[in-house]
Amino acid sequence: MFDSTNVSVMETVGDPAEERCRSDRVSTRHRLQLIDLGALRQVAHRPVDVESPSVSGEASPVMRGIFSIQCLRVGVHLHCTDIVNLQPLITRTEVAGPCVKVMLRLEGGARVRIGGRDLPLGAGQGAKAVPKGVVLSLDRDESFERRSAKGDRQRMIVITLAPEWLDSLRSSPCPLSGHLAIQTWVPTPRSVAIVEQLLNPPTFAGPMHGLYLESRVLELVAEAFAQTVACTQASVQSTSPDLRPEAYARARRLRELLDSGRVDEMSLSDMARKMRCNASTLQQQFRLAFGKTIFDYLRSCRLQRAALALQHDGVSVARAAEIAGYSSQANFSTAFRRHFGLPPKRYRARV
Repeated sequence: MFDSTNVSVMETVGDPAEERCRSDRVSTRHRLQLIDLGALRQVAHRPVDVESPSVSGEASPVMRGIFSIQCLRVGVHLHCTDIVNLQPLITRTEVAGPCVKVMLRLEGGARVRIGGRDLPLGAGQGAKAVPKGVVLSLDRDESFERRSAKGDRQRMIVITLAPEWLDSLRSSPCPLSGHLAIQTWVPTPRSVAIVEQLLNPPTFAGPMHGLYLESRVLELVAEAFAQTVACTQASVQSTSPDLRPEAYARARRLRELLDSGRVDEMSLSDMARKMRCNASTLQQQFRLAFGKTIFDYLRSCRLQRAALALQHDGVSVARAAEIAGYSSQANFSTAFRRHFGLPPKRYRARV
């Protein structure tokens, strides 16, 4: 049933905290043609309750793909998943707290609930998938439930950060706190590329493999935290006399539409009618909420989508210019270099 299963223990010496973490420092990577129920329970390291009309016993195949669970250092765990569900499944277990989790899903429609709260991780399937990011804070253990359909493919990573690692940040603490606090973040093309590298890492000898993974994990955490700080500051600003909560809620709805691409061809007047206010008010409220004009934000969104298409889908520079809304490839290249620091051709070739 299994292609291969490797279990390795990473050595720890000296530090008492390292000694306490010895039992957690297990890297388990399953490259499986089929994952049966027994293997799923083994990978979870916790009791798992599985409901499925087609699962009859521990040897029943439920998934096909790859699991990877690794402790990169004390307080930093990485869980990578690239699987296809062979059965409709409801999976229930418990996640350990306290911790902060940074999640990025490239593909998948499985519904995930922690502590009774839905996580906004519906990325979709195939070519239409849109990567989704979430930062989650837990103060204690919580219930976990995942509902997935037969044929659903899930490609994602979860980074778990323990309090001892977060405390070591000192001047740069986690920007999210409180039990079941949730903040979404928008993965950049660079983040998407990093997740691809984590799901399919090169092979290094000795400790170099762990250093490779850790370097990419830290970059993802930095980006997720930076966006969380920006959203937190915007939320604080929304409570000021200059921007009432209902106005901030309107600006956030517009930002979500701009992120989705559904209003790319709309004029400011069209957007204002959709948001049920006048154009000058909408522009003013958006600038107060996010520090830039609507069209500056839209331009950034479209450049991000063009960059994703260049790096992830390998489209031509001409096609990327169309995605970004530029009729001139030269103007697109200038705007792209100004935004990302690299010309489109070099960005597409970057690993």
